[in-house]
Amino acid sequence: MAARRWAWWIGVLLLGVGGGLGAQDNQPMDPPPPPPGVSAALDSSRAVRGASMAVSVFIYGPGDAVFERFGHIALAIADAATGEDIAFNWGMFDFNQPNFLGRFLTGDTKYWMAGYPTYAFNAAYQAQNRTIRQLRLNLTPVQRGALADFVAWNAQERNKYYRYDYYRDNCATRVRDALDWVLGGAVRRALDVPGAGRTWRGETGRITASDLPVFAGIHVALGRNADQPLSRWDEGFLPEYLGEYLPTVVANGQSLVAGNAILFEAAREPMPATAPKRIVGGLMVGLLLAALISLLDARPTPVTTRLLTGLGVCWYAVGGILGTVLLLAATVTKHAPYMGANLTLMLVHPLWLMAALLWPRRNVASRLGRGAAALAVLLMVLSTAGALLALLPAWRQGSAVVMAVVLPVTQALGLIGWRLVGAPRSVAPRAMMA
Repeated sequence: MAARRWAWWIGVLLLGVGGGLGAQDNQPMDPPPPPPGVSAALDSSRAVRGASMAVSVFIYGPGDAVFERFGHIALAIADAATGEDIAFNWGMFDFNQPNFLGRFLTGDTKYWMAGYPTYAFNAAYQAQNRTIRQLRLNLTPVQRGALADFVAWNAQERNKYYRYDYYRDNCATRVRDALDWVLGGAVRRALDVPGAGRTWRGETGRITASDLPVFAGIHVALGRNADQPLSRWDEGFLPEYLGEYLPTVVANGQSLVAGNAILFEAAREPMPATAPKRIVGGLMVGLLLAALISLLDARPTPVTTRLLTGLGVCWYAVGGILGTVLLLAATVTKHAPYMGANLTLMLVHPLWLMAALLWPRRNVASRLGRGAAALAVLLMVLSTAGALLALLPAWRQGSAVVMAVVLPVTQALGLIGWRLVGAPRSVAPRAMMA
């Protein structure tokens, strides 16, 4: 249970849009079926089978859990000839799979797809009080038959697993890509245009806004790559936006979407339209901690000195651990596309662990004591440089709330180090000894 709990929180902090993993090791997949237009004989067979089929996309609204707030999506194929009506879901996962935590930490996330009776699938989401929207699609019989071939191939045990990617390969993008495949690239041609100025950071922050620890973790984890404006194609990583954009796609000389209906409307508060900044709140936290550090330093007694030592050690230790995790994620894991190019690594990094070890020696009359003070100054300079770089257009990063918290505290400790670097140590007062 402890491993599951930690894995869930890590998943939340690392943007679990639907959240979870499969367990299968990488194995070669069978080649997918050819798209329409490759084989006349195959297309003729598909036209016969597709004549009795209807295809829909179901968009499911946010749920209660953090990873459910991103919504969900399914591609459904109903066949009047066989009586089958199956909703295909690319968001399958299981916390109990072997090596779950290791896969998640390294970004080797494994999801899979599976089909369920559409009625039962929708009933489960309605029971969770999640809005259900149905988009009925305008596809030719050949395209419907080809899509049925594709999902049948994808649902096979050998082919159903894939490495989940928070933004580029998830349950929504899998549906988008399947439709693009069967339409010969028509979806991409229609959506490969500038979006509404949204970013991965902004959308993730908007959706997690009500959960402060998760919201903070998102801003710590994401680097500058998450602040690039998205195209409509990229915005389709969220089911909500994909459902909004599919009706704008023209296929077979008409709108791809023949019908757009809400089957069930949830009674819940709507998601916020934009992500909160929370910079002022973060700055207040940072300034309060910095003021406490300055007050403890200004009144040197055995008690206040020990409190200042403990506070500094805790601050540097937490920052060092966090910085080490960020550095590993940005360099040796598959999280790098989103957690790399992260200016937060100039504010917190592994060097902080050394500062945590040396901080108690800052007042000692020795080279080690001067080194401890000088290291606090260096960390202050690095964090200030990181914050200044974030103001430059070429380096702009939307994690100002993190900098608002970290910078004042690191500067307060650094100013103490600056004073101690040049201070005489041979007659250091006992009250200053930690």
